[in-house]
Amino acid sequence: MRKGLRVFALLGKAAPSGLIPFPREGAGQSWAVTAEYGCLRLELLAGDEEYTGLKLLLPASGDHAYGVSGVSESSELVRAVFGLLPAELEELVAVLGRGDFPVISRSPTAAQCSISGMLIPAGWPHLVLSNSAAYRGVVSVETFVKILVSSLPQGQLGTRFPGLQETIRQMIKLSISRVPGIPCHPEIFNLVPAEKPLIK
Repeated sequence: MRKGLRVFALLGKAAPSGLIPFPREGAGQSWAVTAEYGCLRLELLAGDEEYTGLKLLLPASGDHAYGVSGVSESSELVRAVFGLLPAELEELVAVLGRGDFPVISRSPTAAQCSISGMLIPAGWPHLVLSNSAAYRGVVSVETFVKILVSSLPQGQLGTRFPGLQETIRQMIKLSISRVPGIPCHPEIFNLVPAEKPLIK
């Protein structure tokens, strides 16, 4: 969707029962889960947002690629929605990888970030830090990027891995960007007002 210069993804309508699809007639004034710069937010749409006709491509079970499809697809558009390009995220994971983890993953159902508690919608890319249930190692891309950026001075990633300079620059941009709405926690769905029935 587009509003002025802002471009963001509309993932679904927030309802007390969870995330549901929007009806065909459009978003209108409703609470929605949106994605911008890799941040998942709950925000109240004004009803004047414009549909772009572009569609999200989420990871498949055997492929971690994601993106935006349509006439005006571009790497900057993918960054505007997901935060990092698939190749950048894969490069980070490969550099940080110790053994088999972390890995980029997706879930057929909604998941919860083990660090921030944020809701990760079904199909949305995230990271798995461990296959042990004791560690509950599911982490959203937003949280992963924030932790890496906060540890850059001590970890010296830029010095140890000069090839990551451009990706690190993108991560720093993400960490200082201001995204509308509030972080999307599962508990917040309980506070979303139910739809009023139509009176004929």
